[in-house]
Amino acid sequence: MLIDRERLLGSDHRDTLDARNSLATDYTCAGEAERAIPLYERNLNDTERLFGPNHSDTLISRYNLRAVP
Repeated sequence: MLIDRERLLGSDHRDTLDARNSLATDYTCAGEAERAIPLYERNLNDTERLFGPNHSDTLISRYNLRAVP
């Protein structure tokens, strides 16, 4: 799903960002932090670049990255 959204919508589209975050969350829930962290980091970098450091999506991305066990 993420690959398709990146291909069809582009990596900066909000739906792509949501799909990437969902995949990272799935990895986190499955105990695969090493696969989740790069996705969360990319989402944080992208949301910060697109929306700014204080936007709610950026804050959520930052929280998600810090919450990985």
